[in-house]
Formats: sequence, structure tokens, C-alpha cells
Amino acid sequence: MDWKNKVVLITGSSIGIGRELAAQLLDKGACVVLNARNASRLSQTLQAFQEQGYQGIAAVPGDVSNPADCARLVEAAQQHFGRLDVVVNNAGISAEGDVGELSPEVFRKVTEVNYLGSVYVTQQSLPHLRESRGTVFFVSSIAAFRGIPGHAVYSASKVALKTLSEALRVEEEQHGVHVGIAFVGFTENDPQKAIYDKDGVLIPQPSRDFVKQEPVGVVAARIIRMIERREARRIFTLLGKLNGFANRFMPVVAGRILRRSYHQRKEMG
Repeated sequence: MDWKNKVVLITGSSIGIGRELAAQLLDKGACVVLNARNASRLSQTLQAFQEQGYQGIAAVPGDVSNPADCARLVEAAQQHFGRLDVVVNNAGISAEGDVGELSPEVFRKVTEVNYLGSVYVTQQSLPHLRESRGTVFFVSSIAAFRGIPGHAVYSASKVALKTLSEALRVEEEQHGVHVGIAFVGFTENDPQKAIYDKDGVLIPQPSRDFVKQEPVGVVAARIIRMIERREARRIFTLLGKLNGFANRFMPVVAGRILRRSYHQRKEMG
């Protein structure tokens, strides 16, 4: 796939996987539309890329949980570059807390960003992607294979992306649109990454040093290869593959492992 002058819209691209995707695609000659809710951080990311000499880049602030913002985002991308070839639904937020203690507002916020945000952006993009016979891509998680205790709302939002992509793939075959999804494992934290606590307050992402984390550059490169090869789905990391296998063929064992891990975390506080 020749990325030169291809136009890629990446939601949640001011930090983390989204920002790394943008960097690697710009290196390949693509034009990139950045997006994030935090306008100040998005502006800093845009400036950093421009200072590196990148030309084919634009930034459109907006909240993907707001349908009107999604419409403006896609319209701005089309107006700026005149076409749209790839949309990467990467924006996401997590939350930590048991179902019984999470504020209803946390369930709403996580669902609106992780799931409905991808729906809204995809709906607005499909007319343009049909014209270019392009790609709509979803960044999901290995949490989509089984609900993780203490992270139920995040798991639910990621499995929703799985079923959405499966249905959309069949619907868009006739239009030549490629639909892909990546089930990403534990990835290096961006220092600026935040999650919701049980009351809906944003707090720094807790350390995940207890598990091996994949470099963000490796994750981004794998996503790009999937788009280039028009792959439908892939599970990242050995842990992710083992998780998928265990939940499919040994669900009782997988359940026991999750219960043990959950109770150990509770005991440690």
C-alpha cells in the first residue's frame, strides 16, 4: 500500500497509540487529521509534528461522544484534504471499580466515548470511505474476550466494538470498504493517560508494572500493517492470544485465573 497522499483520520491522537500511529503514517507520506477532546494538548501535538517538518497534517478538537462534534470532525477532514481514505477509531477511556460501586455517570461516559464515539465517527465517515474504498478500523482490547473484574464497563465497551465491526464488515462488503479490528494487549502507558475512578473523577492511569507491556511503537506498526493488508482482525501479544484461546476452549480455567487475580488485588488494596 502506498500511503503517499492518503488521508487518515485518527481519533484520540494527541497521546499514546493514536499519536504514535500519526507519527508513523506521516513518515510514510500520509496526510493525517489529529483529534482529541483536550484542545490544548492537541495543539501541542500538532505543533510538535510541524516542528519536525511534517506538512500534511491538521488537528480538529472535538469530543467523539458528541455526534455534532463527530460530524464537524469528518467535515473538516474532507474540507482540508478533499478526501478520506482511513478512519482509525482509537479514542478511549477506562475506569476502575466494581460494578456495585461505580457511579452511573461512569458507565455513561465510558460507553459514550469507547463505543458510541466509534459509531458516530464511523457513520459520518462511511460515505467518504465508500468513495475511496477505504478502511474503518477499531482499536479494541483483549478485555473484549472476557469481562475483567474491576474493569467491567471498559470490557463491555470493547466487546461492543467487536460485534459492531463484525456486523459492519458484512454490510460494507458491497461498497468495498475494509473493516478491521485489533485486540490490543497491555501497552506502555503514556504519562498523560488518565482514567475514571468510581465517582467519575479523572485520575492518573495506575502503574501496570506487574505485567509485561508492549512498546507503543510496536502496537502502532502492527495496526498499520493490518490496514495495509486489509486484515479483518488480529489479537496482539502472546498474553492476548493465550487469553483468547483460554476463554474459547478452557473457559472454566480462565474464570478461575481471573477470580484469583481479582481477589489478590483486593487483598493488596
